[in-house]
Formats: sequence, C-alpha cells, structure tokens
Amino acid sequence: MDGGWTLDAGASVAYARKGALRAGVVERRDGKAALVVREFPSLESVKVSEKSVEMRFAASADAETAEAFASEVAANAQRADALLSAAWELINEFGLEDGEVCDASYVSELMFEGEERAAGANAFAAYRLLQSQAGGTYFKAKGKGTYEARPSDQIEALKKKIEAETRAAAVEDEFLDEIRAAIAAPRGDKPRGQTLWRASAEDNDARVRRLEALQAYALGDKFHSAVEKAMADDLLGKLGFPRSSESALKLLISTGTWSTHENVSVRKYGVPIDFPQEALDECASILANPPADVDASSRVDLTHLSAYAIDDAGTVEVDDAVSAESLDEGRIRVWVHVADPSRWVTMNSTLDITARGRATTLYYPTELVPMFPLDISAGPMSLGANAEASEAMTIRADVDADGNIEDFDITPSLVKIDRRWTYDEVDAELDSVTCDASLRLLYKVASARDERRADDGSVTIILPETSIKVQGATARGGEDDATVEMVKLESNTASRTLVSELMILAGDVVARFGIKENLPLPFRGQGEPRLMSDDEWDEIPEGICQDMAMRSCMNASTGGATPRPHSGLGLDAYVQFTSPIRRYADLLAHYQIKAYLRGEQPPFDTESMERVIEDIGNSVGGAIRSQRETSKYWASVYFASQPASARWTAKVVKFLRGDDLVIVIFDDLGFESVVKLDRPALLGESVTLRVVGAEPHAGSITFARVHE
Repeated sequence: MDGGWTLDAGASVAYARKGALRAGVVERRDGKAALVVREFPSLESVKVSEKSVEMRFAASADAETAEAFASEVAANAQRADALLSAAWELINEFGLEDGEVCDASYVSELMFEGEERAAGANAFAAYRLLQSQAGGTYFKAKGKGTYEARPSDQIEALKKKIEAETRAAAVEDEFLDEIRAAIAAPRGDKPRGQTLWRASAEDNDARVRRLEALQAYALGDKFHSAVEKAMADDLLGKLGFPRSSESALKLLISTGTWSTHENVSVRKYGVPIDFPQEALDECASILANPPADVDASSRVDLTHLSAYAIDDAGTVEVDDAVSAESLDEGRIRVWVHVADPSRWVTMNSTLDITARGRATTLYYPTELVPMFPLDISAGPMSLGANAEASEAMTIRADVDADGNIEDFDITPSLVKIDRRWTYDEVDAELDSVTCDASLRLLYKVASARDERRADDGSVTIILPETSIKVQGATARGGEDDATVEMVKLESNTASRTLVSELMILAGDVVARFGIKENLPLPFRGQGEPRLMSDDEWDEIPEGICQDMAMRSCMNASTGGATPRPHSGLGLDAYVQFTSPIRRYADLLAHYQIKAYLRGEQPPFDTESMERVIEDIGNSVGGAIRSQRETSKYWASVYFASQPASARWTAKVVKFLRGDDLVIVIFDDLGFESVVKLDRPALLGESVTLRVVGAEPHAGSITFARVHE
C-alpha cells in the first residue's frame, strides 16, 4: 500500500461506495474533490469522492488483480474465517500489545505469509475481509484503516449473535417463500391459515404477530396502531407489495388467509357471529328442561282470538301477531301479541348477557345472525312454535273511528297462531271480496291510526327498498362461487301499512303505560324536521323526489329513559316493544313492565336504564354499520358480475353538487346510488346507466350515463 496517496490518472485505488469496499483505476479528476474511476469487475466508470478512498495500491499491484483475488477469498466463507482466525491468533500470541492497532497491510502479512502475490493485492483482500461481518467478529475498527483485535469472549458472543441472526434470516426467507407459494397456488390448494401463520418458538411467534398486524392494517386507518402499520408495511415491502391497507387486504385474500369475499365489516366492528359455548349450553338446558313460568297465574287466555302473524316469507323469528274485534259506536278493540322471551331467559343469565352484547338480530344478504341462538329464538320464544298456545305479552287498545286510543292494557297472555301469513298473502286477502272480517278490521284501524298520526304531524316517507340475497357465502364471507340476487321491495302496500301501524300503536300504548306508572323505559324520540321554504319545496317534483327531500330534512332519533316527543311518528312518546327476540332494547321494556305487573321493583331505575341504553346503542351502531357496509359490498359484487351490455333505467331524485353529481334510484331494483353525470340532468329525469367500474372492498360502484 502506497502512503503517498497520489491520486492521478492511472492510480489503482480502493474506495467505499454504496456500503461496499470496491477497487478501480482512476481515469481522471472531476473537480477538486472527486474522481472518475473505472470500477472492477464491472468496468463501469463511476464518480467517487476523494474522501471515500481507503487505499492506493503500489505499482506492483493493480486494481483488477486485487479485486479478483479479494473476491476469490471472500467467496469462500470457510477460508475467510480461517484466515481471520489465524491472523487474530498470531497477533494475540506474538504481535501487538493491548490497545495497539494495526492496518490491513500488517494483517495481510500474517494472512498470506509466503504466498507469491503483489503486496497490494494481499492488503486489499485483507482489507475486504476486515470490513466484512466475519472480520468484525475478530477485529474492531478503530479509525480509518486501523483495527484492534477483540478479546476471545467478545468473539464468542459475536459469533453466537451472528449465528442467531443468520438463522433468523433463513427463517424469514423460508416464511417469505411460503407466502409467495401460497399466493401462486390455485384457490383450492392454498395452505390453511393456521399453517402459514403458525406459532413457533423459533421466531418468537413472529408469524402470528404479523398476521395480527396485517389483519388490523387491512381494516383501515381507524383500526390499527402505528406499530401494527410498521410491521405490516415491512412484510408488504419484502414481498413487493405497495405499503397500504389495500395491499394488506389483497395479501390476506391472495394467500387464502381470508376468503375472496371476506366480510371486512364484521372484523371492523367486532360483530359476534358464533355464540359462546356457555350460551349454547344454557340454551340446550332450557330446551331440555323448560323453566317454570313465573307469570303463569296472571296470563290471560286469548287463544280464542284469531291471531295473524304477518311476516316476510323467510322469517324464522316470529315476534308478533295481531287480533281485532268490533265494539260499539265504531270502536275497534285491537290486540298486539308480542313474543315473551323473558319467560325463557332470566335477566343477567348467560343468554341474556350474550343477547345484550349483540343488541340486535342482523340481516346480512348472506344469512341471519340472531340475537339469541336460533334453537330457542325460532323455537319456543317464537309465537306459533307451540301448536296449542304460546306465551306472549299482549297490548290491548280500544281505538275510536278517528284513530284515538280510548283505553289500553298490557298483560301476560296465552295466544294461538292458527296460521302464519306473508305480506303478499295478506295483500291478496284484503283484495278479495271474501276477505276475513277480522283482517278487514285490522286494516280499518290501521288506516284510522295512519290518518290520526298524519293529523298530529307525522312524516310519511315512501321509498322503494332493495333486497339483496347471496347464495354460497356466510356472514363472514365466501369464495368465487357466491351468487348475488337483487330485487325491488315495495314498502307502500296495504299489508305493510297494517303491520307497521299496529306496531306503532303498540309502542304508543307502552309509552303511555310507562308515563302513567312512572316507569323508566327505553323511550325513542325524534326532533322536528328541518323544513325548507315553501318556494324550495314547490320546485321539487312530487312523489319520490319529495320523499327524498323530506328524508334529508329529518333529524336523527334519540333514546333515553324518560319520555320525549317523536315528531316523525306524530307521537308524544314512543317505546319499541314488539321485537324482543330481535332487539334488546325491546326486551328491556319487557323486563321493566313484567316486573311492575308482578308487583316487584323494576330492575332499572332511570340512571341505570340510561346506562344500559347507551351501551346497547353503541353495540347496535357498530352492528348496523356492518350490516349496511355488507349490503353495499354485495351490491358492488352484483353490478361487477353483470355483462358489459347491461343497462339500467334510474330516476334522478336528489342533487348533491350542482346538477351533475346526483342520487338516483333504479326503477327495477329500487337501488340507490350516487352517480356523476357527464352533463346536467333535471330532478325527476330518467337516465340510462351502465357500470364502468366496481371495487367491492372499497364499497364503490361507478356508473356512466348512456346516451341512446
């Protein structure tokens, strides 16, 4: 090695570039502090800072020779370690005093003693080894080009550390290869998630923690920590994926860890799908050994009444039924019979606590996720499950010809459901000249109540609904063979008016009962709508466009333990009571009223009722968001699966921004969507649309207007 450090053209030098020691020949200077060097073995001309030059070779050794020899030595890890170990032993036995330092030339003389080779080549090879990981095990760099031999105990510790790091790197490479293989495998041949992301002491369960991080990251910004993001981004980067939540989702699906149609919303909001074993065990025990009915002595036998249970064709949880008879002076006596789940489940039991946590039955396009296990909710809890009689809570109301409630009562009861009716069957029966007299009475009182509430300021909004049904998938998701059906539901039918009005009547009566007896109940309320001016209203076409406008004017509903007006329903107070199998808030009202009727202290005072209403509201909020996002996902899948030639007619029902970003409702599907039009449209105008893009997991569908 030359100590003169003359770096003119033709000088052979060693220098650091991109974290590695390299060799080359100076071609020329580039300014005061830089060199242009022809690098070996690539022969590429590179720019090098003069400060980065570590060595200048003597004339007897050129850079090409030095590079070739150094690469040969470094390529043989066993030889490299032997050379370093031998040099270290010689230095410790015969060489330097403690604290003394040496350079690459000194070490090279020990490594290559007696070998016929240019000294500069030997020095460069030694320098390359000293700069390597193995070299750092035996020698510690003390300054530019100088080294100190490490103590033996330090060498052993470093070797163990390197061995562990090498093994960890091998484990990591094995893991990445497994992921790549899983991505490449056909859908049916992908490894099980428990295999790919298996727990292992060898990697300190790193696979498990990475899976948890990826899953959290895939849910979006609000559902992962900074640590989880960093861990997921690291793995995505190593696999060549963009670092994003969308990439995390794609990786989980492409490895088969998540299904093609994974229901991300269930994971986002922590929606419980399966029941805990303790709840299932309690359910089985109840079915095998039904508990005594604590209200048996006070139940009124109403099995002589014709009770109509009216539901959709696929309903399995039957919450309610209705009966009616004529009184004098045009009055009608109405009974709303409501399922009595608290006859089977006691408060604070495992089943009750489980139902409270779920808060509501969910209706996903794929399946129903019940609040109670179906064995009991579609079994003895449901009206009509017992052919002889079903336990119920019955609300009686005497209603005059103008829809006013003259008298009311609430009592435990026994009812008999002779037949279940669908909405379509009731509509057909009401249109028949031989319609059942009791059914006629029920529709008559429902119509009177509808008019009564309208006079009291209720708001009626009639918009079509969309039913989305999926085959081949579950609430958690599904694979490519899942199929989606979308149909329009008409909400403005006689049968649906009949049922909704009588359920509202029951809620009116329960609220009156609570006020009369000073009972804390889960009251529902709604503030007055934020109405637009008459001139603005008159500019909106009648019908569906005005209904959309009115929907935008409505305030959110509120809940609490004390009465409050419900302007949307036109009622002074209102309590939901008629779906205790499917809504926990309704069951709360049952617990309160039944305890009061038995002469017991109701389980909730105002303060505790407020707390549980808030808890239920939080659970319901997440569940309903999950249900809504899931429906939006499957709607996107439906439209993505349609042929490119598919066309739909839709009506512009609301302007969102100017007159080109609009809400439309599809004529045949009742489906509502936001559409960006290529040119302005009129409110109420029909437009023809086609799908130009759909991203189901992003919840987006893009339509374009077709001009024919």
